[in-house]
Amino acid sequence: MTRFNPRLWPTIITLVMLTILVGLGTWQLERRAWKTELLATIAERMNAAPVDLPADIDDPSGWRFRNVQVSGHFANDHALDLYGRTYDGKAGVHLLVPLIRDDGGAILVDRGFVPFVHDNALAEFPTDDDRLTLTGIVRLPEPGGWFLPSAKPAENIWYAVDIPAMSAATGLRLAPIYIAARPSGSAEWPAATGGTEGTGIRNEHLNYAIFWFSMAAALLVIYGMSSLKRGERAEPS
Repeated sequence: MTRFNPRLWPTIITLVMLTILVGLGTWQLERRAWKTELLATIAERMNAAPVDLPADIDDPSGWRFRNVQVSGHFANDHALDLYGRTYDGKAGVHLLVPLIRDDGGAILVDRGFVPFVHDNALAEFPTDDDRLTLTGIVRLPEPGGWFLPSAKPAENIWYAVDIPAMSAATGLRLAPIYIAARPSGSAEWPAATGGTEGTGIRNEHLNYAIFWFSMAAALLVIYGMSSLKRGERAEPS
């Protein structure tokens, strides 16, 4: 005969581990709800009609992923190459060019991807200095992180958008945000990707929650099986 015979310390350890696993699963569900709302907000901002970007950006995070329009002319002599980028199977850079706005301010514009054609030589692309009005998606500068190489400003090699360092390299007081230009439909380089390359934000929290809840269920099964004790049969008289 088999009966349930829990032991003290295995029961305590199981309760502690179960609390942790269920807590992790619940936290992931809360993160999923927050991330779902965030992605909906981003999609709404990116797909809204473009608005004029003010001269002063007091709250950069409040403008993140907004569809904006700005007017001015490109300072092509201060173009910056953002390395480590690919597009349509090609390796190359993203071309960051300061836009000198009509009010005199300057803001970086990610004009898009330009491929390497021979060694480190970039494909040809137009460098129009005329006044223009462009639309794009506001992006915040990305931190470099541990796994990215260090920038080489003297060689115009950058791996992350670092506004203070890029301001120093160009000699311009750049806005604290930058704009990823919208695709224009032109077959020429640069290939603008603003609004089409995705936000880089993943929402896999449901999978994580299922994993932690599965671990909790497995723990209960193991605890239950280990707590079963087979009783001794009574000897016939």
